[in-house]
Amino acid sequence: MTSDAPGAAAADSSDGPLQSRLAGEVVLVTGFPGFRAQALVRLLLEREPEAALWLVVPPAELETAARLLARTPGAAQRLRLIPGEPCAIDLGLSRQMYAELASQVDRWFALYQTTDPRAPRELSFRVNLGSAREVAELSRVAESLSHVTFLSSSSVFGDHQGEANEEDLVLGQSFRSPAAESLALAEAYLRRRLVDVPLSVVRTPQILGARGQEAPPRPTGLHRMLAMVASATVEVLPLPPGASRPVQALPADFVAEALYAVSLLGTRGRTYHFCDPEPPSLVEVLEQAAAHFGKRLEQGFDARSLGRILLNGPGLWLSQQSSRALSEWAEGARLLTRSGDRLLERAGLRAPSLLAYLDAVLLETEELKRAQRLEDRHVALPFEVVA
Repeated sequence: MTSDAPGAAAADSSDGPLQSRLAGEVVLVTGFPGFRAQALVRLLLEREPEAALWLVVPPAELETAARLLARTPGAAQRLRLIPGEPCAIDLGLSRQMYAELASQVDRWFALYQTTDPRAPRELSFRVNLGSAREVAELSRVAESLSHVTFLSSSSVFGDHQGEANEEDLVLGQSFRSPAAESLALAEAYLRRRLVDVPLSVVRTPQILGARGQEAPPRPTGLHRMLAMVASATVEVLPLPPGASRPVQALPADFVAEALYAVSLLGTRGRTYHFCDPEPPSLVEVLEQAAAHFGKRLEQGFDARSLGRILLNGPGLWLSQQSSRALSEWAEGARLLTRSGDRLLERAGLRAPSLLAYLDAVLLETEELKRAQRLEDRHVALPFEVVA
C-alpha cells in the first residue's frame, strides 16, 4: 500500500515529544475500553491538549469506560463517550449522531479489532470485517476526515515463515485462526477502498500491557507460556519445543506512541510495520521467568520431562493447552520494517526490548492468573474479543 499523498499534518518533534500543532480537532477512537485503546487515550490526553476526544463505546462497556476515565486527570472535560458498536451498521449510532460524526471528525484511530486466536469464527468475522466496512463507509461521507490509523497485526501472514514486506499481504499463507484470516480480509477490503479512505495500516506482533497499564490486558500465548513456568511444581524445567525461536512482542504504551506518530507523520495508503529489532529467543525469556519464579531451566529438551512437569502442575488445563500456548506465541513471518523504521526515526522513537520490561510482563501474568483470565471462556459479544 503506497501513495505519494501526505498523511495528516506533520509535527516538528525536535523540541520534545511528538505533538499535534492543530487546535480544535475532533479525534475519534474506536476500541475503548480495550487495553490498547486505553494506552492511546492516555497519550492523546497528554499530547492533544486542545483536541476533543470522542470514544464510540459498546453500551455494555460504558460503565467500565466511565470508571477508567474517572481516574484519568482532565478526562471529564476532554472526552465524549458515545454509545455504539464499531462493527455494526453506522457504528450502531442514530442517524443524527452518525451525521454529527461525519461532519466533525478530523482523525480516527480504529482499534476495534480482534487478534484473539481463541475467538469463534463468526464473531471474528463480524468484528474484523464489520469494523473495516464501517471505516470505509464513514470515511466516504466524512467532510473533514484527514487520516484513519488502522491497527492490524502480524498474524495476517498466517503460517508464512519467510520475510514479509510492509506492502505485502498475500504470500500463499494459511491462517492459524479465524481472527487472523478475517483481519487479513479486512485489510484487503480496505485496500480496495483507498480512493475513499485516507488510511494508514499499522501491523505489530502480539501486544502486551506491561508498562504503565492499569488493568491486565487480554492474555496472549506468551502469558500462557509464562504461567506454565509459574505453575510448575518442580524446580528444574526442560525447554519446550522451538525454544531457540525469537519472541516478538511490544508493550501497549509504545504501540500507542507509534500509532500517534503515524497519525501525524504517516502517508496515506501505506502500511507500517513495528517490532523489536533484536527480539530475544524463547530460551532467554524463559530463563528470566524461571529466575523470577525461583526455578531454573535444564539444558536440552526432554519431551518426557516436559510432560511430567505439565501433568504435575496445579491445573490440568495447562497440560491440555500447552501446544496451543506454544503456537500462539510463535511468529511465522519476519516483519521487515523499512517504512516503520523511518517513521520512528522522524518521531524520535525506538521499539523497546522485551527483556528490558519482562519483569513487568511477569507481574502482568501473575495478575491474569489470579483473575483466572488465562482459561478458555465462552464469548458471545463483539467487545468480548476486542483487546
